[in-house]
Amino acid sequence: MKAGAWAASGAVVALGVVTARQLGMVRRLPDPPGAMWDSDAVVMSRAAHPAGVPDGVPGMASYGVTLALLLLAEDAEWVRPVARAKVMLDAAAAGMNAVRQVVVFRRMCSWCMAAVVCTAAMAWASREARGTAAIRGVSADRR
Repeated sequence: MKAGAWAASGAVVALGVVTARQLGMVRRLPDPPGAMWDSDAVVMSRAAHPAGVPDGVPGMASYGVTLALLLLAEDAEWVRPVARAKVMLDAAAAGMNAVRQVVVFRRMCSWCMAAVVCTAAMAWASREARGTAAIRGVSADRR
């Protein structure tokens, strides 16, 4: 499994923890020390439940689709541009979520930030895979 797929797996796990809290499966999310972290306040807020649905549920589904695309892209060349576009959409959404946490809550969810870091890793891996192939003039499979 390539780096992007590993990163997508990490994002699914991080959002799985968030979703478990939002669905009441766990009482409290542990956070690292520091006043800037308050995962419970962020993930249980009204903003994290648009239309009454915990945002972790569609987030996990979205990252699951990304993971599937990245895994398919290893063998199917036609999937690669779709996977790259999906990773870039995920990166934009993750960036907006991170900014929203800082601006609106003035606190951050450590689990959400783990998903943001995983998304950045997916974007970097996608960029690297495309850039290297373009520079060498060969398909990504032949590197």
